[in-house]
Amino acid sequence: MGSEALAYALRLLARKGYSRAALRAKLAARFGEAEAEAALGRLEAMGYLDDRAYARAFVETRARRYGPRKLRALLLARGVPEEVVEEVLPEARVEEALAVLRRYRHREDKARAVRFLEGRGFPLGVALEAWRLAQEEGEGYK
Repeated sequence: MGSEALAYALRLLARKGYSRAALRAKLAARFGEAEAEAALGRLEAMGYLDDRAYARAFVETRARRYGPRKLRALLLARGVPEEVVEEVLPEARVEEALAVLRRYRHREDKARAVRFLEGRGFPLGVALEAWRLAQEEGEGYK
């Protein structure tokens, strides 16, 4: 029976990446705790399941849209251990916030622009600095 859980897990992983916790929940719901743990152990031994690699790929694909606070929340919600999250998260940089702000439609309104950046996971100080720099560059920000 463990081979069914393993085969199912491999099919899931072929479609998209999963954290250990997320895959464990799917397998346990379908096959039970013991079979889920056995399948996860085999997947880790084969190198198909790695929370660090999953977290790095997750951050790489979303770093252009979100700041570190949002990425942290998304990773934790997907069951990635906190120590792994802290290891893979980038520092909040004003340049990244400025790039996100340039794509925002209501960037001329300071309050909306800063709130938008905060919602995207950038700290307030970084959001304010990005808005100030954009204003200094004369890109039509008020």
